[in-house]
Amino acid sequence: MSKVFVFGLDGATFDLILPWIDEGDLPNFAKLIADGTWSPLESVASMRSPAAWTTFMTGKNPGKHGLYEFYEPIPGTYDVRFVNGGMRRTESLWSLLSRQDRKVGAVNVPMTYPAEPVDGVMLSGLDAPGPHSKGFSHPPELIGEIEQKFGPYILEPGVTGCLVAGRPDQAVTRLHEELVQKEEVTRYLMQRGDWDVFTVVFRSLDAVQHCFWKYMDPEHPLHDPEEAKQYGSVIRDAYRQLDKSLGAIRAELDDDTTLMVMSDHGFGRKHPANTQLNRWLASRGWLTFASESGASKGLLTRALGGTYRQVVGRLPRRMKEKLADMLPALRNRVQSRLIYSGIDWEKTAAFSDSLFAAIRINVLGREPLGVVEPGSVYDEFVGTLKAALLDLRDVKTGEKIVAAVHHRDDIYTGDAVSAAPDLLIEWREDTVITGIDLPDEFANAGDTEGPMIPGEDPRFISGDHLRYGVFLMAGPEVKSGHRLESAHLKDLAPTILALQGLPVPQDMDGTVLTDAFTTPPEVREGEQTATPQTPTGDATADYSDEERAAVHERLRDLGYVE
Repeated sequence: MSKVFVFGLDGATFDLILPWIDEGDLPNFAKLIADGTWSPLESVASMRSPAAWTTFMTGKNPGKHGLYEFYEPIPGTYDVRFVNGGMRRTESLWSLLSRQDRKVGAVNVPMTYPAEPVDGVMLSGLDAPGPHSKGFSHPPELIGEIEQKFGPYILEPGVTGCLVAGRPDQAVTRLHEELVQKEEVTRYLMQRGDWDVFTVVFRSLDAVQHCFWKYMDPEHPLHDPEEAKQYGSVIRDAYRQLDKSLGAIRAELDDDTTLMVMSDHGFGRKHPANTQLNRWLASRGWLTFASESGASKGLLTRALGGTYRQVVGRLPRRMKEKLADMLPALRNRVQSRLIYSGIDWEKTAAFSDSLFAAIRINVLGREPLGVVEPGSVYDEFVGTLKAALLDLRDVKTGEKIVAAVHHRDDIYTGDAVSAAPDLLIEWREDTVITGIDLPDEFANAGDTEGPMIPGEDPRFISGDHLRYGVFLMAGPEVKSGHRLESAHLKDLAPTILALQGLPVPQDMDGTVLTDAFTTPPEVREGEQTATPQTPTGDATADYSDEERAAVHERLRDLGYVE
């Protein structure tokens, strides 16, 4: 049996790591490649962090674990609600290990709130409202112990909020502080008690690549050579800091411990095609924007988006965490208004949230105002949509920009497939996409305002997820200098279990990466994983109109909104 340490890097990519190694940077990554086995790591089809990290911790596809995005549709409505790890439909790796007398540590893994009562320690990830939210840590007193030793715990450094507020220098400072603190907390917890499997995720790598990619990438449409002089090295500096952390943590591992370095997806430049999907659907007659009161609805949405940006940009991080903790349903309603504003549902056959590469079909009997009949009419419409999407062209080059279009039944299996969008679009990654070629009357609509969600606004967000992340592994039985032909996120949980001498549950979709080892661990099939209890409480809380009005008044009095 080998102990396992998982060094998680949200959004790490070999597209940056390998060239920087060749240039003499990142010595600890270079040593790990030389000492062990490595491979690009295939993410889930959507490349979205909630789906990807949950697949990592369950060994299952999103159709089984049920988490596709940071929010999910509320059945019977066109509203959405934010999700957390407590809404996962299957057992986590930490729970499975704890049930079999293994001690675990988990720090900052996305989609782990509320912390599970594991045999060991857990600090929740970004789906927690804040570090002082009920259930943030296990044991409950752990967060107090951490803050006594290391000061206020930085769950998220607020990089996006700093950019929205026009303070990029502050974003860089906070990023560095958070990365250093995560290393210090991790090393403290490693030394604090025994463990068999320990996982830490440095999630801020994702944030810095989202926000600073344009400064580094000369081919990005918003690249400014003058700004690049000041901020062009921010992403590289983050990788350098993480390389130091990797070296420091590896130095504390004994010779019998297997070290895994992994990321949930890769990274590259962001393009605006996602935000144009509803306009493209409208140009084909498959979506209709409400004509009556359209102007007033647009003004309301812009005002709401402006207020949301004020909260993101001006509110202190601690206060935003308290707000998210106290008012989850209000946040749900804001998000619903922003992503689905102005759609005439009775005249709409298909729609997107305008944030991610997915389309939902407005099915009769499934959606409250559905228009597409299920059965053969639905199937024919899916075929028509697929063909049209595959023919999408770039507005500047005229090249096709879609690599593939997947129906959810073709890529997911399990009891939660019905929660997925109907169609998932796979954009080409081998070309620069500047936008969808739209008819003139649809091409400029909305471009001056941009999307209202600050975390996806291209004025602040210039990098985005790509399909392949990173996987590196070294240990007592791991091959040296070896590259795997393929590896997938879903394979990591089974591999960890096998290294621990435990059976792999038969309902996991992943397989043990036996080719990575000189002497592969024994692979035994185990019983199915357990199903968590259905979550209740804050995840489904809601507010009356009077309560929402009172909340808005209180926020205005406190100076949090205009």
